[in-house]
Amino acid sequence: MEGWRAGDSGTVYWWKMREHRARSAKPEPVGGLVGALLAKWGIAERVERATVIADWEQLVGPHIARVSQPVRIREDTLFVEVESAAWRMELSLLRPRLMRQLNAGRRTGRIEKIVFLQSDRRLSEEMDGEEQR
Repeated sequence: MEGWRAGDSGTVYWWKMREHRARSAKPEPVGGLVGALLAKWGIAERVERATVIADWEQLVGPHIARVSQPVRIREDTLFVEVESAAWRMELSLLRPRLMRQLNAGRRTGRIEKIVFLQSDRRLSEEMDGEEQR
C-alpha cells in the first residue's frame, strides 16, 4: 500500500480515512457549511441580526441613512445614532415602518426594539466627506 511505512499504524489509518473521504465526500457549498458551523456554535441568530448594521442604507433608504447610523446591537435591540433631536423624533414616529423594513424576510435574527440616540456630531457632513474621498 502506497503511503504506508512498516510499524506506522497511524499512517495506515490516515491513508484509509483519506481514501474513505475521497469516495464518500461530496462537495458542499461553503455557505451551508458556515451556516451549520454558526448554528453549532449557537451564534447564527446573532450573526444574522448583525447584518442589519452592514445593510442599513439598503434597508432604510439613503435619506434616513444620511442622518442616522446603527452603532450596536445588544440582544435583540438595535441602537441607532441620529444627528439631531428633530430626526430622533421623526424616526421614533417611523419606528413601526423601520421595524418592518429591518425584519422583512427574516425568520431568525429579528430586531425587536430600536433605540435612537442623539449624536454629538453631524452624520450627514461625515457622509459628504466620505463621498469626496
